[in-house]
Amino acid sequence: MDSQNKTLGGNPAVLRLVESAVMLGLATALSLVKIFQLPLGGSVTLCSMLPVLLIGYKYGPKWGLCTGFTYGVIQLLLDLGEALSWGLTPAALAASIIFDYLLAFAALGLVGIYGKGFGRYVAGMTTAVFLRFVFHVISGVTAYASWLPKEWSGHLLLYSLAYNGSFLLPDFAISLVVGVLIFRPLKKFLETD
Repeated sequence: MDSQNKTLGGNPAVLRLVESAVMLGLATALSLVKIFQLPLGGSVTLCSMLPVLLIGYKYGPKWGLCTGFTYGVIQLLLDLGEALSWGLTPAALAASIIFDYLLAFAALGLVGIYGKGFGRYVAGMTTAVFLRFVFHVISGVTAYASWLPKEWSGHLLLYSLAYNGSFLLPDFAISLVVGVLIFRPLKKFLETD
């Protein structure tokens, strides 16, 4: 930690900002590597949530929420052209922006809510991604109700749960496995701020 601070002028705030920017860049690059993508948004990526989760764990929920929110804005800017092509009403588009991007990705920053330690790290990752899932489900039942397939008629909530779970569960599984594998080698980095 001391050597890191010396290289950045001894300012821990600068170090925090630089680490967060690097992790946001890494998360964004990984989000572009899609294993599969659903027609109305949502994809399984190459561990794109993990860098944001790591910053949220290292620096706690307040900084994590800010980092997650910033990541949501970046994802919104990358996806906006595609989202505009879906023909959503202005109200549905606004709901999608709020729930699918701003709140869902901000929730990833809550990974540090339980404090430090391996068990708390895993619990925090699970909670943060579950909250992201909740926000996507809310978006599904508000913004995307008009896209409900006929065979799901009358089952909007179940459809939203199934649709969002189909990409977020495997995406979380990848992040969890890699996150568990790298926890020990990165423990010194993750548990000093």
